[in-house]
Amino acid sequence: MMTRRAALFSLALMSAAVVSLGAAKSAAAHDAPRVETEVTHHADGRLDVTHVLQLSAAQRLLHKNGVIASNDISGLRARAQVALYTSERFELIADKAVIPLEILGADIGGGHLYVYQTGQLAALPKTWSAKNAILRDLSPRFDNVINLPTKDGIRSIVFSGSDMNVVSSTK
Repeated sequence: MMTRRAALFSLALMSAAVVSLGAAKSAAAHDAPRVETEVTHHADGRLDVTHVLQLSAAQRLLHKNGVIASNDISGLRARAQVALYTSERFELIADKAVIPLEILGADIGGGHLYVYQTGQLAALPKTWSAKNAILRDLSPRFDNVINLPTKDGIRSIVFSGSDMNVVSSTK
């Protein structure tokens, strides 16, 4: 028979284990290899695209595959190379028409690399589609998520596994 003190001690140990497991899962999800892309549409027709890459994972992978010369993206040349690499692997499609995007630049902050692009789109489309192979062409472990504005709020397109071709969002 278990004493009250032993039961409370066991309960405390289980609670600590559950909290630790939850924190580990949360940290693992936060550090999961992924590229997040946020698309913003402005009333004047300007479209802003921001790609967010995890800095350490992106640096290692891009250097290992010869996209950048060293395992350091802090220099202007390396950031330009990454911005060019990113723009060549991302295509945004509105109602079956490819939207031309221009590179604005790349910046580092808070353990992330931000790559900025811009384009023009008069009005929100009925259907968004995209091609997204950013880092996925180098490692299929990466998931890519694109958050897109719609008349009903934000919709997401998720690329995982061997997905790299066009994937349509919901209307």
